[in-house]
Amino acid sequence: MKSKLLLFRTYSRVFVLLGLVAVAGSCQKPNYTSIAEPWTPDYAVDRSEKSIQAFEAQDAKDMPAPGGIVLTGSSSFTMWKSAAEDLAPLPIINRGFGGSTFPEVIHYADRTIFKYDPKTVVIYCENDMFGSKPKTPEQVRDEYVKLTKLIHQKAPKAHIYGISLKPSPSRWHKREETQKANQLIQDFIAKDKHHEYIDIWDVMLKDGRPDGSIFLRDSLHMNASGYERWIKVIKPVLEKAPYTARQ
Repeated sequence: MKSKLLLFRTYSRVFVLLGLVAVAGSCQKPNYTSIAEPWTPDYAVDRSEKSIQAFEAQDAKDMPAPGGIVLTGSSSFTMWKSAAEDLAPLPIINRGFGGSTFPEVIHYADRTIFKYDPKTVVIYCENDMFGSKPKTPEQVRDEYVKLTKLIHQKAPKAHIYGISLKPSPSRWHKREETQKANQLIQDFIAKDKHHEYIDIWDVMLKDGRPDGSIFLRDSLHMNASGYERWIKVIKPVLEKAPYTARQ
């Protein structure tokens, strides 16, 4: 009788441990479920074809080695011309294209992300809420989720970093929506063990508002001082990134 009781207790402990492992694992699985109404672009998602062809011409002359760190997204990456030098010796492949939105980044992903067999993908895309048909913060989150899901499917060994949308003087009137989108994206990222959030919001503020001294005259894009602040936040994170390979 005692042996049966001992055996029962042993099995009970095993099942409890297995349950805890299952729960822990489920906490690290991203939730790809949409939380907003579907959004249909009011523009052609291939409108940046010339920019993509320019990348391809560049690759034809000097194809980056596989396994690097791909920067994908919009003009804050496009205008970061010195990204490879600023983040050296990290193997940076900057494929941001100006004015892009998440539907466009997704459309061109095969040609701007997956062709490089990246070990790390860094995402920055801020235009979705500011077009003629703006997305809600929830819709921005859903588009980010779509891109993440695609990366996990086509580059399953890649580690992903999402950079928060920045506070720009020209877009400060929508700061509450921007911060909500950031929070929704951060909440999503927290459920994905192969995904991390990089917050650049606070480092770009002065006295609680965007620091005008780090922006160009358009009050949207950054000057060298703005990128210096990004480097101080982003580079230490990427230097610790498991971009060399993931088991």
